[in-house]
Amino acid sequence: MNPASAVDKDQIEFESTFTLPRARRRQILTTLIYAVVIVGAWALYVHLAQVPPYLLPSPESVAKSLGEMATNGQLWGNLGYTIRNILIGFISGIVIGITLGYLLWSSRWAREIAAPYIVILQSAPKIAIAPLLVLWFGLGLESQLALILMLTFFPMMVATQLGFSSISSDVRILAQLLVMSKWRYFTTVQLPGAMPEILAGAKIAIVDAMTGAFLAEFISAQQGLGFLMVLGNSSYNTPMLFAAVILTVAVGLLGFGAVSLAERRLLTWRSVR
Repeated sequence: MNPASAVDKDQIEFESTFTLPRARRRQILTTLIYAVVIVGAWALYVHLAQVPPYLLPSPESVAKSLGEMATNGQLWGNLGYTIRNILIGFISGIVIGITLGYLLWSSRWAREIAAPYIVILQSAPKIAIAPLLVLWFGLGLESQLALILMLTFFPMMVATQLGFSSISSDVRILAQLLVMSKWRYFTTVQLPGAMPEILAGAKIAIVDAMTGAFLAEFISAQQGLGFLMVLGNSSYNTPMLFAAVILTVAVGLLGFGAVSLAERRLLTWRSVR
């Protein structure tokens, strides 16, 4: 083999591995441009209209507040607390939602008995249930995780039912002709076939998990990004309030992006964009 061609091949493989595709670079550049335009318009409006800082702080004061919280350690503990609760509630909601969804899909009596109660529970406004959870479970982590779990398991349950229902009966007949075991049929046919709907439900569930975490921290927590919002609002520290809101948006985008990345990795057989 020609050494030069081997070097060229290695270089091509390195560039394809560590270089972002053109479409991805364009998407990142577009996102940065949007962020710059929004921050620029925000700063221009504050300075030209001379808006009082207690109504709308400038981007500079919000950035200064973020820097101060990062320096004195106030930021990292609250940010880590919220992310931990989101991950625990989201993962628990995925496990419970997929299990319930598969059970309700596969069992008629389970659908007839449990489905009405689940729908009634989900129909109740969570802002009204949150104080009851605090009353039942206390002001600690248990009530917060219960609220997150109530918001996350339902979209996963519905998505799982839709996913398994989308598998054609012809596929099941073909599996019977091939004498596939139930476990092999589940792992190689049913679960991969239902994965697009399950991941779509996960996108909704991660947003609901973040909503539940922030709502729970508003009501009962002494830590977290929601607590920072309450602290900034009660102390008339508007830059801290806006900094907590921006961090909340960043965490939401990060969570949704992580699920979208998992979708692209798991569904390589589809043109997911």
